[in-house]
Amino acid sequence: MGKLTVFGYLREQWTELPIPTADISNQSLVVVGANVGLGNEAAAQLAQLKPKSLLITSRDEVKCERSKADMESRSGMTGIESWPLELCSFDSVSSFVDKFEAKGCTANVLIANAGISTLKYKKTPDGYEATLQVNYLSTALLSLLMLPHLIKTGTPEHASRLVIVSSEVHHLANRLKGADKWPSIIETINDKAYCTSRRVPSTSVMLNRYALSKLLEVMFVRELSSRLATPTLVAVSAVNPGSCHSRLTRDVESNPLFKYAVRIYKGLFARTTEMGSRTIVHAAIVPGERERHGQYLSSCEVAEASDYTLSAEGREVSKRLWHETLKILGDLDPRVNTIVSEHLIQVIE
Repeated sequence: MGKLTVFGYLREQWTELPIPTADISNQSLVVVGANVGLGNEAAAQLAQLKPKSLLITSRDEVKCERSKADMESRSGMTGIESWPLELCSFDSVSSFVDKFEAKGCTANVLIANAGISTLKYKKTPDGYEATLQVNYLSTALLSLLMLPHLIKTGTPEHASRLVIVSSEVHHLANRLKGADKWPSIIETINDKAYCTSRRVPSTSVMLNRYALSKLLEVMFVRELSSRLATPTLVAVSAVNPGSCHSRLTRDVESNPLFKYAVRIYKGLFARTTEMGSRTIVHAAIVPGERERHGQYLSSCEVAEASDYTLSAEGREVSKRLWHETLKILGDLDPRVNTIVSEHLIQVIE
């Protein structure tokens, strides 16, 4: 069973990871959330390998221009595209794919990297708690809408790649027990009463939101991969980059109670952002993608997901979560239903 142990965690954190290389001169790549942190470092590594095309995203036009200039300066690659994509908005996700299709773009690799971690309960304009929407629902929507484009570029010899950036903290998500009996899993975990339970400090509950969102991603990867034909034309994986010196914790560090504790922890244990990004690039370009299909990856290797995902309850919750997710996203963008019917196989449950 999959367990997160102190020894195992420290061993991974202090392991030097290989620098991934491959010939990607005929590859078109998309990296979400490339203006800072892991996405920025992953995109920079990929740009240095001179792919056929590289499309990066940031939350707004200003950040797009800055990240494009930064990426071209660091890599020497010209012609990088940089488009706005705001995962707090389902419309932004759909519009991004509209533009992608209208311009006739192609994608061999999609790295779904953007994510947030927050201490406060806040809903997006779409009505979902921000961590749930950004890290899970919008990421799932983007992945599904881009799936036909990834399938189109996949071949029997080389599958395209969908890399969803997860985390080892999915092992610590601890508030789904009994979820297989809930009337609606997504409605429950979106509810403010669930997110700000009085039985435990609200900051502890909200910190768990990030871990929970990463667990949902691991489940999404498992369900999506099980519905792709064999041999798959798209290799899907959930990647743990490890604890890194990134800006993900900026909201947590704004709280005086956690600020210095997080900084001390990072100083002792965190990987550099560049080191963590190697895990993402490895999943995106290194051969052996079909062996990694549907898997949770850590330190550039297949690893076991959490005990909960492997349990009978976890598997049932995973299936229900898949169907609830499709219902929500299909109502938002009808293309989701078409993609599911045309490109995914029906699993007997």
